[in-house]
Amino acid sequence: MVRKSMAALLSFVLLLSAFAVQPGAADASNGDQIEAEARKHLGTPYSYGGTTPSGFDCSGFTRYVFKQEGISLSRTASSQYQQGSKVSKSNLQKGDLVFFSHGSGIGHNGIYIGDGQFIHSSSSNGISISSINDPYYWGDRYVGAKRVLSDESEEEETAQASAVKSETLETLPDGEYHDVDEDYWAHGSITKLGKEGIISGYENSTFKPSDNITRGQAATLLMKALDLERTGKDTGFNDVSEGHTHATAIKSVNEAGLITGDDDGNFMPNEPMTRQQMAVVFYRAFDLEGTSYDGSFADVGEEHRYSKHIQALAGSGIANGNEAGEFEPGRETTRAHFSVFLENALEQ
Repeated sequence: MVRKSMAALLSFVLLLSAFAVQPGAADASNGDQIEAEARKHLGTPYSYGGTTPSGFDCSGFTRYVFKQEGISLSRTASSQYQQGSKVSKSNLQKGDLVFFSHGSGIGHNGIYIGDGQFIHSSSSNGISISSINDPYYWGDRYVGAKRVLSDESEEEETAQASAVKSETLETLPDGEYHDVDEDYWAHGSITKLGKEGIISGYENSTFKPSDNITRGQAATLLMKALDLERTGKDTGFNDVSEGHTHATAIKSVNEAGLITGDDDGNFMPNEPMTRQQMAVVFYRAFDLEGTSYDGSFADVGEEHRYSKHIQALAGSGIANGNEAGEFEPGRETTRAHFSVFLENALEQ
């Protein structure tokens, strides 16, 4: 009778042990296994809709890798973003899924492998390794991360998120912002310009680095950075009243010939400034005429309307393209990017 009881107890213990090592538990070795499997496919070409080692798209790759370790993921990047538990950028671990925006939603993902790097299926380079903080591409598109290897409960995550939202942020010294950590790729430029009084943030000492910079905001930054003459608020533009926040700056940059309006007499102060518009403004503001660039951009040919401005900007070292060799001229400039470009220009 005692032997039967001992045998039953041993079977029960073994059963519990089996459940304890199921995929999805917080086992540090799982991250190494995921990385090892992912690295086997380095160099595999990108294939739209691809889900096999002959060719992957981004989510097809992550789904395949995790499947080899017995973990099931949804098919698309956006649906994979709905799985697992949220992880802050400062707490990333090997095997976490990292996500990036494309337009207005989730458009790309990969697998974090440590030291700020992730492995993914890039449309230009296939299975390759990139930095999540790449200042010219991925850093600005980073959305967040999910841990599907973690056993942390959703209730704990919800509680943590609620605590952060309810927290009242303290006022920080000039140049310091709650949403710009020391490891943020544009931290140096944002901090420096903030301390010099050229840029400023929002209430509760936030900067919103990934927000688009508007034409009005750009006008104010340039007025301060270049110490332009301030002659009042009567801009003469139909859409800028004297009570507008950036009225003085708008008049200042317009009179200096740096940022002008359209043929209908509008300045469009709340419109985002694109990278090609930014190139034109910096070309004028920092006297870049005649500056050449040894390289080229895949999306900016000689026939491009703003080719000379973009080439001069790159040749001066103020701005560069992304890892695919593109300048993305029509892309809206973020507050972080504008800060870096402006600091680079002022350092010349």
